[in-house]
Amino acid sequence: MKKILAVLVVSFLSIIIISAETIELDIENSVELALGNNLGLKSSRIDLEIKKRTSDLSWNRFIPTVQASGTMMRWNLEQSGSIVQGITEAFPGSGIYDTVAFASYDLPRWGLSAGLDFSLNLSYALFKEMKGTKLDYEAGLISYETALKQLERDVRKNFYNILVYEENLWLMEQNIEAANNRFEQAKINYKNGLVPELSVLSAQVGYANLKPAFTEMKLGYQTMKDGFKILLGIDLSEEIILEGDIVINPVHLDNKKLTDYFLGSRLDIRSMNKSIQSLENAKAGLKLQTMTPMLMFGLNFDPAFQNDPLENNWFENIGDNWSQQSGMFRMTLAMSLDSFLPWSKTQTGIRDMEDGISQLKLGIAQASIGAEMEIKTLIMKLNKSMEQLETLILNISLAHEAYRMSQEAYDAGSKELLEVRDAERDLNTAKLEVLKEKYNYITGLLDLEYALNATLEEIKEISNE
Repeated sequence: MKKILAVLVVSFLSIIIISAETIELDIENSVELALGNNLGLKSSRIDLEIKKRTSDLSWNRFIPTVQASGTMMRWNLEQSGSIVQGITEAFPGSGIYDTVAFASYDLPRWGLSAGLDFSLNLSYALFKEMKGTKLDYEAGLISYETALKQLERDVRKNFYNILVYEENLWLMEQNIEAANNRFEQAKINYKNGLVPELSVLSAQVGYANLKPAFTEMKLGYQTMKDGFKILLGIDLSEEIILEGDIVINPVHLDNKKLTDYFLGSRLDIRSMNKSIQSLENAKAGLKLQTMTPMLMFGLNFDPAFQNDPLENNWFENIGDNWSQQSGMFRMTLAMSLDSFLPWSKTQTGIRDMEDGISQLKLGIAQASIGAEMEIKTLIMKLNKSMEQLETLILNISLAHEAYRMSQEAYDAGSKELLEVRDAERDLNTAKLEVLKEKYNYITGLLDLEYALNATLEEIKEISNE
């Protein structure tokens, strides 16, 4: 959690600007730059902020809805009213009236009314909805952590991959130079009658065939660097130079200890557990919403203007000119009855959620088995890399010895320069193979860190217990 919050406030990087458009980066600079600028991570961060705001303000469910309205109306037909004008007693003092006189009058054609309505619905389900927003935010934290660690892993793997590719490019340049030298030497030997023309043609074809491959490699290298720039979130027009070496420190790994200790903290397992919690909370909320009473409060005012709104002052004699029509305070207790029927939509939805929870639990069991296999496979590959490295390092020693002997023979005049260069190329190839295997080991460790959701230091500590 601390790491996530720290990344949300990423500080500006102290990178070395070589020129106006060239940036020198090491592995840590690259990671920090990506964490601050990567567009995909920024999008994930916005999603997390939305979920956090929703969770922090989940109490707003208890704020009543308020609606204000105003209506200006015009009757299609003339409206009229009547009032009692006079009453006549049948016999004076008898209290018996035999005549009642009414006087009619025309009502204004235009009318004006206002309205203000407050409503609030309360139920136990509101508390489950509030908890649901919190669980959704916690799931968002796991998703953001996943995106964060995926990005960090991918940046490191791409960084080392570019270093290996640069070494491979350099080796290809050496091969091209050696092929060109062989071609030139073949032409000289042909002129001196030492070799047939076929040898010259063969050397020329070998030299020519390397050029397209080198061009293709340079294109792939540029594409790789552009992809790395996108990953870092920097402009494609910027030129970058990567500074670093591929150095490994062998780690003792205990498969059983690592699996037992870290399996439950894997990001995918945590995410699935959080999904189960959310679904269980939603099921409880549905039960409370449909199978417990709901208390509804309402208050509304609807004053109407009694005179002509086009001719009379709206704000004069407000008490006399405005009259309440049907405003009231209301309190209602309601409860759904059909929700108790076993074949009702509510009961069906509850059973669907229960089945969904069962499926998620089965998914966790399957994911756990798959995770164990993944961890075991990664550790096996890492151990294999270490074994291969021992052989490849021995090959370097042999290639270095062959190069030394070729150089000494050349100095003694018993070997040609091209043979020395071939031995040098073999030595460089052996070094490249070691570099590639070191890359495989480092990236394997990065994959293991991600698979266990643990740092290398934690992995070492648990394996050595």
